[in-house]
Amino acid sequence: MTKKELSKLIPFGIASILVLTHVIQTLLASSHLNKEGNEVVYVLVDTVLYAGFGLAIVLTLILVNKPVWKQVFAILTILAFTPLISFYTHTLSFGIGIISIELTALAILILHFTLNPDVFSAFKSFIETNEETEESQSNKFEVSVRHFESRFQNKSTPELENIATDNSLVPAAVEAAKRILERN
Repeated sequence: MTKKELSKLIPFGIASILVLTHVIQTLLASSHLNKEGNEVVYVLVDTVLYAGFGLAIVLTLILVNKPVWKQVFAILTILAFTPLISFYTHTLSFGIGIISIELTALAILILHFTLNPDVFSAFKSFIETNEETEESQSNKFEVSVRHFESRFQNKSTPELENIATDNSLVPAAVEAAKRILERN
């Protein structure tokens, strides 16, 4: 792994250090008795454990040299804006009204996007693929309409009106009948 490739792991390293810091602090904290005589035991916070599990998945992807780790880490960091996961128990957030932004996760996400700009291209290609699918569906619909237009060319006007109003037919057939009626 080159120096440039290692620098792309900095946001992952920061998030991992935050999670490990919480885990180590919690495991090293000894239990004690409070004033009522109850034993106080420190436990790991669930949201940090979930983040640790997600980071373990990302680490596995890094170790097997799968570039998808960047997108998985980006999604994990975006999830850190929600109450589902957090990289550390103490958070720094900025809020206006009911909207609150967790600044630690935001800083990690910005750093990740800065050091790994190819994450955007992967999300962009996913979005463009969906747009191409819509275009291809539109093209398929037009081909079907032309097919039905050629089939319906010799039909009479009452037959075409019946087809245009019949809801049980495929949309391309109805559209073809309507177009033929408009031309006549």
